[in-house]
Amino acid sequence: MDFFFEPKGIAVVGATPEPYTGGRFLVSNLTLGYKGPIYPVNPKYNEVLGLKCYPKVSDIEGPLDLALIFVPAQAVPQVLEDCVTKGVRGAIIESGGFAEIGPEGKTLQDQCLAIARKGQMRIWGPNCMGFIDMAKRYVFSFIIPEAWKEGVNPGHVSLIVQSGLLSAGFITTLMANKTLKLAKVFSIGNKSDVEETELLEYLLKDSATKVVALYLESFVKGRRFFELAASSDKPIVVLKGGKSPLSAEASASHTASLSGNYDLIKGVLRQAGVHQADDFFEMVDIARALEKDFHPQHPPNGKPRIAILSYSGAAGIVTTDHMEKYGLTLARLSSHTQKRLEELSPAWMPVKNPVDYYPAMEKHGPILAYKHAIKALHDDSEVDGIIVHLFAGFGIWSLNMKEILPSIKKSQKPILFWLIGPEKGREPTRLALEEEGLPTFYEIHRMVKVMASLFEESKRRVRRSEISRFDFPIPAPSQEWALQTGEQKKSILDEHESKNWLETLGLKVVKEVVIKDIDEAIQAANKIGFPVVLKGRIEGQIHKTEAGLVKLNLLNADQVKSAFQEMAGLKIKPESFLIQPMLKGNPELIVGITRDSQFGPSAMLGLGGVWAEVYKDVVFRLVPLNKEDIIEMVSDLKGKALLKGYRGLKPVNMETLADWLMKLGWLVMTFEKIQEIDINPLLIVDGEPVAVDATIILQQF
Repeated sequence: MDFFFEPKGIAVVGATPEPYTGGRFLVSNLTLGYKGPIYPVNPKYNEVLGLKCYPKVSDIEGPLDLALIFVPAQAVPQVLEDCVTKGVRGAIIESGGFAEIGPEGKTLQDQCLAIARKGQMRIWGPNCMGFIDMAKRYVFSFIIPEAWKEGVNPGHVSLIVQSGLLSAGFITTLMANKTLKLAKVFSIGNKSDVEETELLEYLLKDSATKVVALYLESFVKGRRFFELAASSDKPIVVLKGGKSPLSAEASASHTASLSGNYDLIKGVLRQAGVHQADDFFEMVDIARALEKDFHPQHPPNGKPRIAILSYSGAAGIVTTDHMEKYGLTLARLSSHTQKRLEELSPAWMPVKNPVDYYPAMEKHGPILAYKHAIKALHDDSEVDGIIVHLFAGFGIWSLNMKEILPSIKKSQKPILFWLIGPEKGREPTRLALEEEGLPTFYEIHRMVKVMASLFEESKRRVRRSEISRFDFPIPAPSQEWALQTGEQKKSILDEHESKNWLETLGLKVVKEVVIKDIDEAIQAANKIGFPVVLKGRIEGQIHKTEAGLVKLNLLNADQVKSAFQEMAGLKIKPESFLIQPMLKGNPELIVGITRDSQFGPSAMLGLGGVWAEVYKDVVFRLVPLNKEDIIEMVSDLKGKALLKGYRGLKPVNMETLADWLMKLGWLVMTFEKIQEIDINPLLIVDGEPVAVDATIILQQF
């Protein structure tokens, strides 16, 4: 893909000398940085901005690798045909009016892609804004030149955005505020051809890039994205658009993206060690902090310990509240640190964390107090990270950071600053801190989340993994069962057939007897022992409770007989029935495996039973899994306390639960015909998982 990033010549199709137009901005931006040949293309003009203008691409005589296309959508196919004739290797289509507008636009987009593939040409976009390489001053975009040419400040964070976010509104705000130093920015739009995994792979090898941040509405190759992220030695931050049903609908009209199951995507990104943001500026804040040279040490057996230095008791309390939410805790200051802090603090003011140091600031001035306290906290081995609250104003509060910072130069511990004050005093302080590699924030909750992200990254570096490998020998009964079900041509296996398959893997399922009539039902119930459960079997029926096919807690033969007769009288009569013992257990879990269209086979774990779809307390991971993945899945559940022995319940045997999830993942990966496995409930009986109900859905090839 080097022809996109280092082209030997660039054609601008739709170039124009008309002011305040995209066609003019494209040419102007190229002249400000790109050193190779630039060929404006437009049959209306002989010259654009002093450059010879050509009627069409095939008329160009010089070297040409890349075409930037900015013409009406209906004209793009003919332009691409002409590019193929010329031998152009890549085209960035910055025009809109394709799949994002509906079926007609999708047809046009597919036509463009077919032309490109036939001519062995790659397409970037359409409906995008190209890319920027800050260090080289390459701007292959119709962004307004005045928005970037004075604010170029090369750095080491690269962005991939599935939108026109690259425009003046966002990127120029960052450059104007000197908030973020960028390496490269890629706007990929509808990503009909070039997509995020190719660009991510490029950036992971790019020496100028230390951190990659992405705004995505969908994943074209979800499994590949996971593999790249999980094995990356660079931090990756993702803002996923289309999390809610309404925003998913909006993304379909924005870049023609199907957003996918967000709960699954969230779990997959967490499994890969990707940092997840909730809005644009949060994505940037996490990325710019990860770019710094902090090297936090994540405590092996506990939460990161944070010291808070403040001039306000209330600000310290609010910060502490947010820390609990993001998995951080207050550091217990050593006695030596307390004594050092007491040196400047009045005797009447006790020193504890959060450190309210306003009295010391009043007594000795804020510069000396901040310098002394930051150094003391930084030197404490019981402190993993420091949050500092700064007021930068006038008079003694006009803070000269050069007097405060020398004591902590090149700190490996993360030190983040919450900064307030009038702009005239605040901005010089902010810029001084940022110049020293110390991130500043205007919102406490954002700062705390960023601090948590720094420690998550240190943990990820230790744990970094590729997709887990789970070696499980294929039992002969499983192979036989797969052969039998394949011959039956069924698309849905009922619970008895499904549980037979699970049993071949050595997984525990409820005992049951298949019966045909009332006499067999009563005989089976007497043999199993009351109370019992009666279930009706109808091919293809998944939701049996709603269909009246489940009768629980039958205490005697008369109740079995009555339940049987009621089911036999249903409009669709069961072909056979199951008698099972009425097991007692708690909690009820739901376990499943599905083949996601974007990510492939993935596992689900959650709180189950009849309320599973109400509580929606589920987490996902890609398979195959390892035990660490499963422990993390449990920790992500809102109801995790139920699995750990809540109110006298026996804790769930994590070894057995792990065995369930790993084997189910193996089953789906081994037998491609399996589309979905649903076990609900997986009842916990004396701490051990037992499948009470199960469904396996097969693909029909």
